[in-house]
Amino acid sequence: MVVDPGRPARPCRAYHGFEAPTVAGVRFHDLFTVSLGGNGRITHVMNDTGGAAQGTDTVPVNLVGYP
Repeated sequence: MVVDPGRPARPCRAYHGFEAPTVAGVRFHDLFTVSLGGNGRITHVMNDTGGAAQGTDTVPVNLVGYP
């Protein structure tokens, strides 16, 4: 991320915190994402799975297992 002091800050947005192929044998467990201080949004934890991390509460969004 490039910061330009002459421009107002814009929130950082990511579609997912983690990305992995959906193939046999690839599994994940105990993942989480968090938006620090409400300065951005992560739409999903892994690929298209898991809730959005956003807002000023800095609350982690947990994903117990994928897929």
